[in-house]
Amino acid sequence: MKWLEKYFKAFGLGLQSAMEYRANFIMSILSSIFPMIIQIFLWIAVFKNSQSSVVYGYNYMQMLTYVVVAGIVSKLVATGVEWEISSDIKEGGLNKFITRPISYFSYRISCFLRQKFLQLIIINIILGFILIMMNIKLGLEIEPKRVGIFLISIFLALILNLLLSLIISSFAFWITEAWAAFMILGLVVNVASGGVFPLDIFGQQAMRVLDLLPFKYIIYFPTNIINGKISFTEVGFGICIQCAWIIFMFIFSKIIWNVGMKKYIAIGG
Repeated sequence: MKWLEKYFKAFGLGLQSAMEYRANFIMSILSSIFPMIIQIFLWIAVFKNSQSSVVYGYNYMQMLTYVVVAGIVSKLVATGVEWEISSDIKEGGLNKFITRPISYFSYRISCFLRQKFLQLIIINIILGFILIMMNIKLGLEIEPKRVGIFLISIFLALILNLLLSLIISSFAFWITEAWAAFMILGLVVNVASGGVFPLDIFGQQAMRVLDLLPFKYIIYFPTNIINGKISFTEVGFGICIQCAWIIFMFIFSKIIWNVGMKKYIAIGG
């Protein structure tokens, strides 16, 4: 197990670094609250002016739950590793990994996990508190077994989004200034994942297309587990789809990375 020690060390050092930037962490959480508040008021207005108690397949409580949980889930599964990897490719940071007995992928995953460790704990506590308050004040009912399945799906969604980010970051091998591509793709992924609005608003034809893609299993699927929108049969099928996409993304990320490394020019670093 000695080969794992270097990655645990990277995890530990990163954890210390994450604790040093507490103010930045707190501000990043607060920044996600304002879009959530705007959406809540938007949907309250929509339901007040609607003649039906169900809008896009959601009742009032399900929609409020979706907005709150989706906003928190989007924060939980966010990665941002593509910016760091792009910098390493552009500035020669990969050089030291070529000459040393350490896997760049494993190192990046270790760094990512240490950045997320405290965030996952704190944000899940916040989410639990919000759901309890919604239960007390608004009568929200959540089946306990859905909470456990939700946490599993969140972990799988995090891994899936990380692998997707690793694939996107590989564009830096072919594009010198990839930041614009990262921003556009990040926005597209967030919308296609259901981070802005429930995917149901795009209609049945769009949903049929999104069913074939991995994005809906990042935010939309875990969120609808907790608000009771999908049955347990659909939940089990969705978990299997998440696992299948993770396997495919892992293999594809390795392939595209190996192809990109053949174009890498070790300058700088």
